Amino acid sequence: MQLSARPVTVCRVLTLLGYGMRVAPGSTALTVGLTVLGSVLGMAVTLLTGQVVGAVPGVVEGSAGAMSLWAFGWLLAALLFVFVIESLTPALHRVTSTILEAAVTREIGIGITAPLLKPQRIEHLEDREVLDVQERAKGKGDFHLSQGMSQLPWLLAARITMIGSAVIVGLMFSWLVAALLVGVTLLLEWHQGRLIEGEIDMWWGNTEEQRRANYVFDLGMKDAPKELRVFGLHQWVVQRYVHEWTAGFRAVWAKRGKNVWWSIAMGLVRLAADGFAILLVGRAAVAGDLPLTQVATAVPAILAIGVSGSGYGVVQLRRGLSAYRAMVALPETIAERHPEPAVAGEHQVELMPVREIRFEKVSFHYPGSDNFVLRDLDLTIHAREALALVGINGAGKSTLVKLLGGAYRPTSGRILVDGVDLAELELGEWQRRIAAIVQDFLRFPLSVTDNVEFGAIERAGDQAALAQAAREAGIEDLVSGLPKGWDTVLDKAFEGGVDLSGGEWQRVALARALFAVHAGAGVLVLDEPAAALDVRAEIELVERYLELTSGVASLIISHRFSVVRNADRICVLDDGHIIEDGTHEELLAAAGTYAKMFRLQAERYVTDA
Repeated sequence: MQLSARPVTVCRVLTLLGYGMRVAPGSTALTVGLTVLGSVLGMAVTLLTGQVVGAVPGVVEGSAGAMSLWAFGWLLAALLFVFVIESLTPALHRVTSTILEAAVTREIGIGITAPLLKPQRIEHLEDREVLDVQERAKGKGDFHLSQGMSQLPWLLAARITMIGSAVIVGLMFSWLVAALLVGVTLLLEWHQGRLIEGEIDMWWGNTEEQRRANYVFDLGMKDAPKELRVFGLHQWVVQRYVHEWTAGFRAVWAKRGKNVWWSIAMGLVRLAADGFAILLVGRAAVAGDLPLTQVATAVPAILAIGVSGSGYGVVQLRRGLSAYRAMVALPETIAERHPEPAVAGEHQVELMPVREIRFEKVSFHYPGSDNFVLRDLDLTIHAREALALVGINGAGKSTLVKLLGGAYRPTSGRILVDGVDLAELELGEWQRRIAAIVQDFLRFPLSVTDNVEFGAIERAGDQAALAQAAREAGIEDLVSGLPKGWDTVLDKAFEGGVDLSGGEWQRVALARALFAVHAGAGVLVLDEPAAALDVRAEIELVERYLELTSGVASLIISHRFSVVRNADRICVLDDGHIIEDGTHEELLAAAGTYAKMFRLQAERYVTDA
């Protein structure tokens, strides 16, 4: 996306000012107010200083018409008072700006995560355009929104200083010189803005490289720390992170390097303009055309116009504004590229499924790929039936679960719930009807209570349901043995926290699914439900769950055929469609794929024994 080279206008300032007033009205108003007050007081100091300097010779000599000593004392007192108040405002400003920055940082997190979490499906999380906009909104390097917000009060104050100082120069010396200085200031800001827009274009064009750097960072810190150490890859991760991060910013740095020479040239133009104006003031003073009071007032005012035109605030404002524009564009980008279908909301989803869930000629391939994972799949899951799904790795079992939960839409075909197309149901309500335990289940670094209650957050605080889920999942003894019981944080990175084994975590995850079932979930999905347990423990666990969840539709996925043999019905998934369907005994008698795979697995266990 290319950005036009536009000057910093009142509209841009008001955009960020309006954002600040929305997220933190009090601290924004105080921060801007204190900064503007400081600017006004600074001009007052300039005026009073000029008056004091101009009055000193007359007071010292006691010449006729000179200011009285009493009046001079009051003038000095006024100067001192204004100076003291001006000196106090920066301390107050630091406090309010810190509060504002904290509020902005919090809202940036909300502004980025909320649009990403809002859709019930997940295709947008794999969309490179969406991920790029998200990365821009984060504002890495110097492009953070909070940095632009921090410069906003100073830029407002700079405008007041420039206008006020120009008025002082005009009144005390020359309106033509004042106009010249303001013109030079605005021209240099405009040119600085053009340079920075080119830099922003470079930054926006390299967000994929920045995402790669983030991935390597997360890989080393949280995604695979054990594996990286086992294989001795710690140095490789550091070097790769530096490489990817540098690649993401190399073009920006190159652009900044070219801009340095322009910045030096603009600084020289600024110095030349100020020097020329001061030279004219000095010439008028020497010629006796300009009194000392006006000289002492005009010279600081000339310098103040130049300081107010500092390009740093403009640069940071533009950089921060680029991140703000990306954050505003994020929900629009998601909605445009992945629109949520309109639903009538007339179906009683909270009671579904009453009869069945049926896949009709469902085909699916993942976004960005042409390889079909499912092909013309037909499958019926009856209410209150335990259906097992088996197949080799890559057969599409987990993909089928994602389609059932509405995470993706079928590429073709449809999924019917009691005869109603899943696309016509309110997806959030349907997903709350599903309790799923998948292979890569979430391990929340929170309390045991939270880890279980997240299965049905609307029932949080139901101690009876919590105790029942713990008892049925077999984690009662585990919880009672923890330092703080149910309040123990399941992560050693936190004070008083503990780590669980893989099998213990899976039992906690199963308790979460049971908690959801008891809260009213109508579909239970067990995708490799206890792979971290030994075969006997997994069989016992699954059989126990089939007994406890006989009133809901259950879909069980496992590579261990001994686990699924007691299911009401077993389906074999191969090459994206169902090739066999029946009970364990029926499939063995058919001597097809299921029977062959079952006997191969059984022979392996017998041989091992």
